[in-house]
Amino acid sequence: MKLKFILLLLIVSISISCKHSGDVKISVKDTDEEYKFTAYFDEKKTREIVKVIDQNIAPTTISSDEDEIDVTTILDDKTKFDLQYSPGEVIIKFNKNENSKSSYIRIKKMCEEIKKAIGKK
Repeated sequence: MKLKFILLLLIVSISISCKHSGDVKISVKDTDEEYKFTAYFDEKKTREIVKVIDQNIAPTTISSDEDEIDVTTILDDKTKFDLQYSPGEVIIKFNKNENSKSSYIRIKKMCEEIKKAIGKK
């Protein structure tokens, strides 16, 4: 019984420590209706990724005391998009039918900057 408990504890510890421990997965879906950016990355980079997002949506700010955000926001230029992030993960959904071409370019540029920040050592 004690051995089973130790083994279970070890498995749980390994799975927690391996979550986003340097593994990077970036997915972009760009259709006629939607642009969706999804990224999984080392949790240690979350603060840097949030900083990139903040710089790109300024002067709008999304602040929270929580480590997780799930909001739909409208920027000063009327760009509307969904933003979700938590440690090691970010998802941005942008509806092309609800936004202008310039808004699409703005969001796509922000996602490219996020990709670069994820790739930095």
